[in-house]
Amino acid sequence: MDNKNDPCRICNDSLTSGFHFGTSCCIACAAFFRRTVKNQFTCNANNDCVISFEKKFTCRACRYNNCLKAGMRKDYIRKINSNYVPKQKCVNVDASRSIGTSSASSSSSESSPLVSPIIEKPIGKYSKILKRYPQELLQFYVKEVEKTIANRRKNSSKNILHAKSMNELMVITAHQSGSAMEACINCPGVSKLHQKDIRVLHKYFQFLNVWLDSVREYSMSDGAHYEIGVDRKLSEFIHQVRTTLGSSLANLKLNMYEYSAFKLFCIWNLKFHKTSTALKIVAQEHYEGVCSALRNYYETQTKMDDFEIAIRIGDITLQIVTVSDIYHDFIKLLLNSGISI
Repeated sequence: MDNKNDPCRICNDSLTSGFHFGTSCCIACAAFFRRTVKNQFTCNANNDCVISFEKKFTCRACRYNNCLKAGMRKDYIRKINSNYVPKQKCVNVDASRSIGTSSASSSSSESSPLVSPIIEKPIGKYSKILKRYPQELLQFYVKEVEKTIANRRKNSSKNILHAKSMNELMVITAHQSGSAMEACINCPGVSKLHQKDIRVLHKYFQFLNVWLDSVREYSMSDGAHYEIGVDRKLSEFIHQVRTTLGSSLANLKLNMYEYSAFKLFCIWNLKFHKTSTALKIVAQEHYEGVCSALRNYYETQTKMDDFEIAIRIGDITLQIVTVSDIYHDFIKLLLNSGISI
């Protein structure tokens, strides 16, 4: 069996997480293979590009070929996808009531956007840094997501995937700046951070409020038509977002509780800009707290067993790398268009 201390066979990352899809590799390459197995990429060079974890931008065609050469198998992905069958007994609680249940399917993305399982008794480790129990932390993000979605509907905010030019893209992004900063400032633990870290965090909040929420909306739209814009590079980027993250979210069918957890994971794990140790500590507290709350949610509100829970959380967290890659490519798109970040 492969040793977790061995380097990834695709990118030579020393932080190999284990055996994925038939070979020993890091979680980033595992996520890449999973989301690109149905896509076709073309190398712009000679099909011999260097694939390294130290490079933020790598050739997708050559990286995919490296995955196949390392022994990754497409049929393993199909086997894992067929293992998850939701068996939810989700609690449907009115915000003004203390108890009450009704059946709902975990595959339902948003049957009632303002509904969340109630916290009867705090469970898990209390975070002295965030001053929250895990469930309270996740509830905070559920409310933030609900607020953002409500504001998008109220203001008839345009889906970023409809942007036809870089100018239109920047206008749509700018409209989310204020709400992103408000969510950022109100986030548990942020008061302990310096302004430089808060500015970085705001970038992540703004990006995800615009792009992740738009992709979620797209994934629930039953294949809505999106016209190709005049900006070729922007159109290619939007197509990439739809075919990778959009397809993944459509398959996962996250409910509001899961989507809120996923959005939190992405906010605190993009890791593109340099940050302080303090921000990394706060980020770890958020990640561990919500992981605990999400597992508790599955254990208490669904009929899923430990194996199904592990598969479900794994499927969700694998998409963090997808979002991170999209953010990196988005920054590259801005820089190539002469837009400062």
